[in-house]
Amino acid sequence: MDCKHASLRPTPEQDASFAAEALFAGELPHAAYHVGCALSSDVTRPEWLELLRRIKQDAGPDPLRIVPLQGRVSFATVAVRAWMLHEEGQAAQAIDLLSQGVHAKRDTDFVRWGLPWLEAQGVAEQAPIEPTLSLLSVTLTRLAPTDPSVPPRVIQVLERLSTRHRTHSGLAWLRGTLLHRLGRLDEALGVATEAHATIPNWLTAMLLATIHRARGDVAPALEAYQAALRHDATQNATRLDIADMLREQERFDEALNWYQAALSHDPASAWAQASMAALQFREHPQRDALERLLSVADTVPGPSRESQLVASSTRDLTPWVDYLPQRIDAGIHALRQMSHQPPAASGNTPPKVKLSTQWLEAPSVQLAWELHREWRGFPCVVDVVVQQVQRPDPRQPTEPVEFTLWSYTDTRPSRAVPPPPEEVGTALAELASVPFQREDWWREAARTSRALSAHEPEAIARAMVHPPPPRGSHSTWAWLQRIQLAAAFVIATREEAWLDSRRRTLLLALAKGPMDWTVEAALVALAHVARTTPEARAEVRALFQSLDQHTQDYASYEYALLCAWLQLPELSDAERAPLEERRRNIESHAGP
Repeated sequence: MDCKHASLRPTPEQDASFAAEALFAGELPHAAYHVGCALSSDVTRPEWLELLRRIKQDAGPDPLRIVPLQGRVSFATVAVRAWMLHEEGQAAQAIDLLSQGVHAKRDTDFVRWGLPWLEAQGVAEQAPIEPTLSLLSVTLTRLAPTDPSVPPRVIQVLERLSTRHRTHSGLAWLRGTLLHRLGRLDEALGVATEAHATIPNWLTAMLLATIHRARGDVAPALEAYQAALRHDATQNATRLDIADMLREQERFDEALNWYQAALSHDPASAWAQASMAALQFREHPQRDALERLLSVADTVPGPSRESQLVASSTRDLTPWVDYLPQRIDAGIHALRQMSHQPPAASGNTPPKVKLSTQWLEAPSVQLAWELHREWRGFPCVVDVVVQQVQRPDPRQPTEPVEFTLWSYTDTRPSRAVPPPPEEVGTALAELASVPFQREDWWREAARTSRALSAHEPEAIARAMVHPPPPRGSHSTWAWLQRIQLAAAFVIATREEAWLDSRRRTLLLALAKGPMDWTVEAALVALAHVARTTPEARAEVRALFQSLDQHTQDYASYEYALLCAWLQLPELSDAERAPLEERRRNIESHAGP
């Protein structure tokens, strides 16, 4: 409803005050609206419930007239009308309307009304089944995580519903699934068996398969899954569940066949792609399978099963040596998410995403957004708002250097060098396309370096911020990282000598430059230089110690620095232990 207080964005306490004022003035619809807004934050407040009762009492014999459903209707009005229907003994209508309101505004506290209403004698037996199941599902999602009494209470309501709706597969699914969650597997199996016998369809077959699987009964689970496929072969989740179960049983060849079947049915299935790659890497540890797994997981936003597969597959591998770790920058997390669901453009203006970061991030993060627009047709432009700039200032080199890739206007980075010759980018793309393994890349980089001997090392470095278009299935941000590392390796293999070499001057300049992914690339290259060039070791070790002083606030290269540091030869146990602990701490906070 239209309200003169709407622009004030009142607190619940203010809403309750407005309701009391409106009640005193006899403006009952206005009072009902505001008390509903207050109760949306806490339906248990006694004084607000009492205020609602007084409003209903003043409304006389027809209280529903003050909460009409015509015109623009607020969620608060809908909830208050549902409450009044319940108070008037119209329980079925109350449940139906409350379910609608809860789904329209899931973050309100009105969901707490539903379960007590349904527990009252005779209500569940009379309630409309679809809205009731919908309301119970939201109740479990919202309340069960903090209130362990909720699931058993919901079970009791579902049992009462089952006496009237014996052939409702959705009811059987929710009841069996909840019993499964509570560990009551014998009861769950009874529900699932009866449901599939009474209502033989895909949903009840999947319920039966899931319960058998939870009990460890693989043969009947497989039989039930296959029955589900006979009911509906279009449901690819069935194939994936079969594959997952067989993988759990270490029947890897069979699992691989089912993942392949799922992938044939849906070539875009990220889980099938990742699972196949993980199994193939497990059976035959080849880099191309691991890279396929990494590529799939790299584009899935948020914590995911795919990223858990990566964590499991790389548990015994060394980052920056055996594989390239995924980017964990906040800006890249946002880009992953929005790549799946980009905002719609308004007219000819591309949508602008405002990204607020606690600290200044690496300029390569913003470059990745720009390149994603250029290479992938991504519609969004990012506007980064930096809350604070860390100290020491990451926009400045840590020491004076002769060469830098970035410059800044306030907190906005820009590329400080022109693009390299096209053949430089082409050669680096060839190297970046090879499955990563440090020793393999080092050998390939040496060949690339010889092929590019006519070009100055600085020209190769310029490709770090002017990368060639991507090849293969790598994400934009992963490809940018690969080009930067490829360039650092090519520069590092240009000469064998260290002192007075151009590779030394340039790699140190990159490592000491403005905070960026390019610093990481230089650090990883320098760690390998130190391993293979004894005269470089003392200087590289001193550099790492110096850069570590810049990680007290956020530094995008801290993880790479720690991983590179741990690769230095002749590290004592006393030096290694705290570095390992810091590395593990970063990995644990990054998640799988």
